[in-house]
Amino acid sequence: MSGAPDITLMQHFLTGRVAILAVGQGAEDWSAGLVTDERTVITEEAPGPFDSWCLRLGLRHVDGLVMHRAGGALAVLDGADEMLRLRRIDFVQFDQAEAGDDLPALYERLQRHGYSLFRFTGRTLQFCPQPPADGSAAIHLAVAPRHWTRLFARDRSMFRYADLFPRYGILPRGIVHIGAHEGEEYPQYVEAGCRRVLFIEADPNTYSRLAPRFRGNPDVTCLNRAVSDHAGRLPFSRMSGSQSSSLLPPKEHLDIYPGITVTETIEVDCAPLPEILTEFGIDPAGYNVLAIDTQGAERMILAGCGALLSRFDAVAVEVNYAELYQGCGRIADIDDLLFARGYERVEEISPFHHSWGDAFYVRRG
Repeated sequence: MSGAPDITLMQHFLTGRVAILAVGQGAEDWSAGLVTDERTVITEEAPGPFDSWCLRLGLRHVDGLVMHRAGGALAVLDGADEMLRLRRIDFVQFDQAEAGDDLPALYERLQRHGYSLFRFTGRTLQFCPQPPADGSAAIHLAVAPRHWTRLFARDRSMFRYADLFPRYGILPRGIVHIGAHEGEEYPQYVEAGCRRVLFIEADPNTYSRLAPRFRGNPDVTCLNRAVSDHAGRLPFSRMSGSQSSSLLPPKEHLDIYPGITVTETIEVDCAPLPEILTEFGIDPAGYNVLAIDTQGAERMILAGCGALLSRFDAVAVEVNYAELYQGCGRIADIDDLLFARGYERVEEISPFHHSWGDAFYVRRG
């Protein structure tokens, strides 16, 4: 295409404040309609290798990369192996005419890291498992795997552990689930072959509904504690949607889900997970999977685990791609903590909104 790129294609999949890298000739003009936040960068040309450029900009996650006449789309992605390998770019958009002979190489590079490729011609978005050879004028869109079910399958399910555990050779002996709510995941854990579960829930009101549900089940232990990186007391925001309650006050969550608001703030007892296990006489050797669903508090929970974190075989954790809660860790922060303990992030899923989802990490060696 000879004109500016059709930025409305990417905007169809990204709503609200998002981080966009717009690279290419006339970028200031053709990106003017993007709804962005302070992490957005608009430039005529990407200076140097892409990974190093993002590092200098302080960008650890990019919602969308739009490339237009920047010396070729392949040149823009030069040195982007780390950002692509970790799928820290959600959408990559480029023009077929400008890709030219580089189109097969672009497809190979993106597909190598799990991206799905689509071609937009006229009003049709076409899935392309192979680079088109017809030379038609088109816009191409690479989509990170966590978006596939929400955007193209309309699937609203999270991970199914009966599939996930065997896929990565995980034999669950026991699961520590922090942020238990009312223990809704238990049937899934049983389906996956694990009856032994330690449920930990911070909110005493929610705990009063959780504990009776498993009374008499010898395989399930329920504790009323908030897990953090230190011992003491912390404010806890109760939300009108109880599954959104958190140790952190909401931030962008209020924009994405305006119908869910803070109803009250209470104080709860908190401690690092190793201290809680010691307090209640629970042997961590009986548990080899850690699940965390705590609405933004995941980073401080993992930081408080210390050496215990190296004893799990897998970690399933809710992750944020935006600041849904004040000061919450984002997926790159979770990566830092788990990669240092020998984990690899093997899957992510975001079936409800692009700003959050679940990630699954497996410890290697």
